[in-house]
Amino acid sequence: MRRLKGHEIVRISDRLDACGETFRPKRRPDIFTHVVEGETIVLDRREEFVHKFNKTASYIWERCNGRRTPDQITFEICHAFEVDFPTARRDVLTTVEKLQRSNLLEDS
Repeated sequence: MRRLKGHEIVRISDRLDACGETFRPKRRPDIFTHVVEGETIVLDRREEFVHKFNKTASYIWERCNGRRTPDQITFEICHAFEVDFPTARRDVLTTVEKLQRSNLLEDS
């Protein structure tokens, strides 16, 4: 566990073990996004930072709506990108952890 700008950071895989299917990542509502050719540009005025997501990260970002678990997002990635579950799950967990570290997700 680490602290970043006063926020407690917990590995998503640790949270999944502790919370099971209850963890549902959700984007902060004050974030501005714009999609350009399949990539997402995210303007975070609170943190004064601009992020650029590739196609896969954009797909994951759009599904961080507070209604899907990481495993549900993983199943959707498997179908959309024709990738195996372990690879997709690793990508989803890594991306969600990065979103959390960047303070782009609501605190749960």
